[in-house]
Amino acid sequence: MNIGHKIKQRRKELKLTQAELAQKIKKSSQVVSNWERGYTPGITYEDLRKLSLALSVPVEYFMPDNSPEPKENPKPDKRLARIIKEYPSLDEKTKDMIDAIIRISKK
Repeated sequence: MNIGHKIKQRRKELKLTQAELAQKIKKSSQVVSNWERGYTPGITYEDLRKLSLALSVPVEYFMPDNSPEPKENPKPDKRLARIIKEYPSLDEKTKDMIDAIIRISKK
């Protein structure tokens, strides 16, 4: 979630218009609109401080989320399915080799 989205979300939670928020932070409503739509590439720390006070959140609220985007589940590998299917019928030496490869790959 980007800063603009966070500003808009919190502003709406507090039932503030862009003009009301702008007045609280001594900016124009156009500036607030530009922030919310991501048209302004950077927001100064001073503006973030004013926003945090006006929106009753810590400045850290506006920092980017460091959580990774959810990844799509990988498609099943046909080779793995084949190994699983054949594993019970493999001789012990081959099973040991597969186990060794797994151990090596985890290092």
